[in-house]
Formats: sequence, C-alpha cells, structure tokens
Amino acid sequence: MGLPVVLDVALGLMFVYMALGLIASEAQEIVSTMLQWRAEHLKYSIEQLLAGGQSADARAARRLADQLYNSPMVRDLNYEAQGVIARSARQILHGVGWLYRLLSRTRNVFGAQTSGPSYIPSEAFASTLLETLQLEGLQKSVVEARLKRLLQERIMLPLGDTLHTLRAAIGDGALLDVELRNLEASLERIFLDYRAGRTGLAQIADRVMAELDHFADQGAQVLPESYGATQSFIRRLGYLRSQLAGGMDVSEGLVRQLQPTLKELLSLLTNSSDRGEARSGELAYVRQSLEGKLPVRLQESLTLLAERVSHTAGGADDQLKLFQSELEHWYDRGMDRAGGVYRRNSKIVGILLGVVIAAAVNADTFYMANRLTVDQAVRTSVIQTINQVPLEIPVSPATTGPISTESLREELQSLGDAVQTTLSDYSLPLGRSPKLLATQAVLEADWPLPIPRHWLGWVITGIAVSMGSSFWFDALHRVMTVRSSGTKPSSTKSGD
Repeated sequence: MGLPVVLDVALGLMFVYMALGLIASEAQEIVSTMLQWRAEHLKYSIEQLLAGGQSADARAARRLADQLYNSPMVRDLNYEAQGVIARSARQILHGVGWLYRLLSRTRNVFGAQTSGPSYIPSEAFASTLLETLQLEGLQKSVVEARLKRLLQERIMLPLGDTLHTLRAAIGDGALLDVELRNLEASLERIFLDYRAGRTGLAQIADRVMAELDHFADQGAQVLPESYGATQSFIRRLGYLRSQLAGGMDVSEGLVRQLQPTLKELLSLLTNSSDRGEARSGELAYVRQSLEGKLPVRLQESLTLLAERVSHTAGGADDQLKLFQSELEHWYDRGMDRAGGVYRRNSKIVGILLGVVIAAAVNADTFYMANRLTVDQAVRTSVIQTINQVPLEIPVSPATTGPISTESLREELQSLGDAVQTTLSDYSLPLGRSPKLLATQAVLEADWPLPIPRHWLGWVITGIAVSMGSSFWFDALHRVMTVRSSGTKPSSTKSGD
C-alpha cells in the first residue's frame, strides 16, 4: 500500500470523524444548555473556593454562596428569556433539568431559583462578598463603639475626677457643673452626628478637640487665680489631650485610635476578635449576624489577603479598596483552576458522547479503515466530496491572520452539507446494514483480544470525535496540502 493510498485512507477517516464531530458538538451544546452545566459548574466552583476544598466547611460555604447569588448585583447577571415562546422554551429546559436532578438524585445548586449566571465578573464577586460580609457597616459599628467609649471613659470620666478633686480643694461643689454638662451634651451631639452619617471621622476628631479647648477656656475664666488652680486645671487638660493624641497630631491621633484596621475588622469575623469589643452593645448584633457565616478556610484566606493590604499606607477606606482588588485577583485565580476542571470534565463528556454516537451509527474505526483500504470506490467518493469544499482557512485582510470563529463555523457547515451529500450519493462504511454487519463478523473471527473488535473501534472513534470538528477541519486541510503536493499520476489515453 503506497503513500497516496495511506493519505486517502487518513482523509477518509478524518472525513468521518469530521462528520460525527459536527453532530457531537451540537449534541453536547444542546445537553449543556438543557442541564445548565456552565452555570452549575460556576456555582459549584464558587462553593469550593469559599470552602477551600474542605468538606467540613461545605455547608457554610453553600449558605454564603447562596447569599452571594441572591444579591442584586449577581442576580442581574442571570438574563431570563423574554417573550412567550422564549419563556416557554426556558420552562421546558427547566423541566428537563428538574427531571435530570430527580433521576440522578443531585441537588439544585441554585436553591430556590431555577437558573443562575454562567459567568460572574471578578468585580461583581468581590464587591458582593464585601457587601455580604458587611465590612463597611462593621467598620462604622466599631468606630461608633470606640467613639462612645472614648467620650465616656477617656474624656468625661477623667474630667469628672479632675473636677471632683478641684472642687474639694476649693470648697465649691458646683464648680464648672454647668460647663461640664454642656460639654457632655456637645460630645453626645457629636456622637449622634457621626452615627447618623452627617459628619466624617476626621471632622469628629476636630470637633472633639474644639469642645475640649472651649471647656478649658471656660475653666480658665471661672477658676479663681488666687488658689493657683487655673494652671493645675489647664495642665491636666493638656495631659488629657496628649493622651488622646497618642504622640501624634491630635486630630490624626484620634482618627487612628478610632478607625479600625482591615485586620481588626476581619478579626471580628473569626474567633480571634477582641472579647471586650465583641461584647459591647454596639457590636453585639453584628457579632451575632456574622456568627458561623464564614468557613474556616475562607477566614484564613481573607486574613492572608488582609496581611498583604496592611503593609500599604492609607486609612481603612483605602485598605478596603485594595482589599477588594486582592479579592478580585483571588477569585480570578480560583476561576482559572475551575476553568481547567470544566474543560477536563467537558472532555470526558465529549468522549462518552462520541462513543455513544459511534455505537449508534456503528462507526467502527477498524472496519472503516479496512473498507477504505480495500474499496477504491469508497475512497474516491470521499476524496471527491472533500475536494468540493474549500479547506483554506479564510484570512481577514485587516488583521492578516485567521478570521473570526464565525467564518470557521461557516466552513464547517459547508463540510457538513457535503457530508450529507456523500451519505445520500454513496454508502460510507457506517450503519447497521446486513452486509456491513456480516463483514464485521468475518473480521471479528480473527480478532485475538478478548474485547470485541467493534467495541474497541467505537471507543477509538469516540475519542477521535471528542477532539472536535475544528481539529479535524484543520487536519483535513494539512493532509490535503501534503496530498496535493505529491506527483499526480498521469492519465494515458488509449491509442497514444
């Protein structure tokens, strides 16, 4: 058997693989759409990412993933069908999916929903996760708790002790009583303004310092100078200011003490949170709402990301933005791994589907190769059909490179039409005709292996079909190029 015959046999097999590959691709796409494989795999992947691969955290990860999917930002990514016909088709697909889950005894990963998005951008995931974890609300609650404690325990209480000592020394039990009550009322208004969101943290610090300065001025005017109490009072207020500043600029020091770092915020989501702060009334409801929400591995991942962000300068707001960026990168890396798993799973499904199609049409690679080798008429029919289809991959003039996938799809469709023409014009070595089955039985008699010959031929065909129609399109192009570059035999006419 010479090289031209080998090339013709290879072309014939590629042609059949191409034809079955077109069928398998369409079938796999239909099954994938009906069973929502992409959307389900994405939800499973997000649950695995949140659980960190730990089965013990699977339930907590599932609850958290359901919360993410119920958020408006993610829910808007799931575009439902519009129109009566489209919605009816969608309901049919949902019914098929429900029947499949019933028979396979698998859960609906979308919970109460019937479908989910097939793709979630990293920005949407990160912002939704931060919103679900309530970090911004938690930050505000921590600041409120610290601000209230600062106003009561570090300002009003020391001032009360100072005035008590001063009143005892002077013998005036009502000294600066009105001024102290006015200061307390002013500090309470400052706290309420921050809680209502009417002012920011930097302005809060300036207002607190201004109220202390005003109280000091009032004390200097009221205290009698003859007892030397004024200087003592001013000195104690200065010491109080220095304690509030913490060795920095007074406003900046107050902001640093009141504003929690990202690590401190995340510690409230884990068991490592500060016990006194977690027991405070302002944080009790936050602690309760977050209890048991985060899987352990997710806590570790968030803490590690927070460690990276903590080395950067800036306040908690800036760190939250950087933390969201780190979350996006973490999600992208996880989805890259999940994409590889999906491709491997799709390959396995493609092989199984290819074997099923090969068995259904009796596409035995061994028999097809034998038939193409010994039957020149079949080879000629296949080669003539392939020659009718231009196998040159179209090139875009603007890019001087391969044109879009749509053009390639058109070429594949042309080849599919040619397949139908060949099947109607000439019988390919496929099917279950009595003659074909009898020939297979004869070849089976000399088969040395315990596995039936045609079974192994179906498996080989299924693996070849799973490689995809575009692969065999390119292979046909290459082999045709090699075949056409050889020396064509010259035809001789009778009488020459």
